[in-house]
Amino acid sequence: MSSIEETGEFNLIRRLTSISSSEITLPVIAGVGDDAAVYKTRESRVQVITTDTLIENYHFDFSFYRMEDVGYKAMAVNLSDIAAMNAHPVLATIAMGVPGSYSMEDMESLYRGIMGTASAHEVQIVGGDTTRSPVLALTITVVGEAAESDVVYRSGATPGDYIGVTGSVGEAALGLDILRKETATGGIGKDVRDVLTTRHLMPTPRLDIITEWAQKQLRPSAMIDISDGLASEVHHICTASGCGAVIWEDKLPISPEMHAAALGARSPVDYALHGGDDYELLFTASARVLEQMRPDSFTKIGRITPKDVLIRRPSGTLDLLRPAGHDHFRPSSPA
Repeated sequence: MSSIEETGEFNLIRRLTSISSSEITLPVIAGVGDDAAVYKTRESRVQVITTDTLIENYHFDFSFYRMEDVGYKAMAVNLSDIAAMNAHPVLATIAMGVPGSYSMEDMESLYRGIMGTASAHEVQIVGGDTTRSPVLALTITVVGEAAESDVVYRSGATPGDYIGVTGSVGEAALGLDILRKETATGGIGKDVRDVLTTRHLMPTPRLDIITEWAQKQLRPSAMIDISDGLASEVHHICTASGCGAVIWEDKLPISPEMHAAALGARSPVDYALHGGDDYELLFTASARVLEQMRPDSFTKIGRITPKDVLIRRPSGTLDLLRPAGHDHFRPSSPA
């Protein structure tokens, strides 16, 4: 008998999924295996639903998080899952486990963070639950909507597609290390530090990109948001799509702030590939679709291949790309 720490988060998910019903019937179109479930509501329209939980001392630490930051991030990571399905969020419910020692002012601050993010994206809070808990635990469920033909899954990549990513990657993980003081900070200027730590504390769900694509009637072939690290997310897409990939190391979108502040043992490339918590969109698309996207809204970082997930080094050599990233049940996983 193995412990969850030994087997890992994703093996746990596979074991539990094998116990549940394997048959998916209408109105459900997609269940376990994507960033959100999808079900049909009426002719040609679907809703997508996602749930995430943030727990005190694991996902956030009040030595450097404000209560409002926790509320903001709890909503933002759920909105990011909806964006990863190429859908638009509509409503949300909130379940909270709250220590009895917390003040009313604490909870009001938490809720201001939740509502600030929700209101910015026109999401209505329609219910939830509150109970007592030894630590703060915050679970948010978000429902989104899309045309059935617009929904993008992890499973749609095909050999020849290009791989793109919005924004820059690695900053959130480095920001967390700075907040924890796990990397040298003496040579980092305040402006750089603020950029990196804000990327961890207040990630931006890329619904702006989803809206932009919708206005141009563009649809990627596969997509996922980057929560567990770019390398892990590439593997998720390739596993779901039954294909491989080559990532071009010298094309990874690493910001000037990353280069200025990566002073510890981890390189900017390591943060970019394995950091996680960026909540940018990793997607695949044909050359024709990419040509119609705004060039400065994404970076082309690789290509889908028939098999194997590889990284091409600047020297031209090819190495296996490890899916190392965040795993909730690995002892070494960062919060």
